[in-house]
Amino acid sequence: MKALMALLAAGTAYYFTSRVYITGPSDWGALQPGSLYSQDYAVSASASPLLRVTAGGDPEFSIDDSACPGVRSCVATVAFMANVGGDYSGTIIGTSSSVGTRTRGSSTAKPISVHVVGANYSLSGYDNGDSTATFTVDSTGESDLTGLSFAASSLNGTATIAENLCGDTVPSGVSCTVRVAFDLPPEGFATYGYVFLQAFGNTRQQDPVRVTLVLPPVPDRALLDGPTPIIVD
Repeated sequence: MKALMALLAAGTAYYFTSRVYITGPSDWGALQPGSLYSQDYAVSASASPLLRVTAGGDPEFSIDDSACPGVRSCVATVAFMANVGGDYSGTIIGTSSSVGTRTRGSSTAKPISVHVVGANYSLSGYDNGDSTATFTVDSTGESDLTGLSFAASSLNGTATIAENLCGDTVPSGVSCTVRVAFDLPPEGFATYGYVFLQAFGNTRQQDPVRVTLVLPPVPDRALLDGPTPIIVD
């Protein structure tokens, strides 16, 4: 105690951190599409009033934190509604305020997840070793994938769908493949090619999947053009 008092008397800087705690379910389980659901979360700060409580992640999540700003503890209500099947994720973020020069605010994030019954899929890919990539679509939901389509893109060249064995519908529990071909621009040279495949259908929109291709070596330009002619005056 004497040492602490001596430090304070000497003007040594110190501060307290107002920790934020969030209590409530992380996994909402399996929900039905087209219905509104909500969960209450208890939010508290250890040493200062709460500044705000927000919800991030998929836009199907929303939050009512009107009871939280300016108090040390509150209940925030998170709502969720999705019209198509799939796996959704969000984050609740609670932030406390700084008070004076001795109490510093902080933030805490709590992840939440929801599975909506319906169509769903997983997408993976691999390098074929010939400037093409094969992507596999696994229909993992409770319902069939319908209205299925794809878009290919690249970071450093041109990506085109060379073969699509999926069709318009993929039944639940069935897999199919899509092959994407990569081309460099005529003047281009690269050791790697980067191709992406995006899937669209009657389910939650997922991020595209990337495959890195190891490209074959480009022939020496001098060998392609032949020997340099010798001009004799």
